[in-house]
Amino acid sequence: MKKREELVQEMETLFRFVFRQLRQEINEVYNSELSTNEFMVLRMLVDSGRQRSTDLSKYLQVSASHITAVTDLLLSKGYIARKRSENDRRIIDIELTEEGQDIFNAIQEKKRAYFLERFEHFTDKEIETVNKLFHKIKGDQK
Repeated sequence: MKKREELVQEMETLFRFVFRQLRQEINEVYNSELSTNEFMVLRMLVDSGRQRSTDLSKYLQVSASHITAVTDLLLSKGYIARKRSENDRRIIDIELTEEGQDIFNAIQEKKRAYFLERFEHFTDKEIETVNKLFHKIKGDQK
């Protein structure tokens, strides 16, 4: 039987491989319509409504300048709009447009279909086990 250190090393190698592979496949699902960060900005706007750039940068754990570049792209595609805050005119909020909601829904559906197909050979019990293990890795008490 393998030593614990060898098992952990194998797990680390497999994690890197699997996550790289999934990220590459998800990027193909996005079909060059959006980058991962563009999609994540749209997701936050869908989930939480209007946001400030600083909130988006904290959520994505990226710099303010990176968020500016991402939101500039989304703005040029018509997926978001910048609006002055009604409470403080110095603050500019970012909100989702109808086109942004539509592209988010379309890509979300593609992602849903991708994951269902990608893991169709897993039993429900295996998926539950993987989910339980990921929660444990994340530090959840499930």
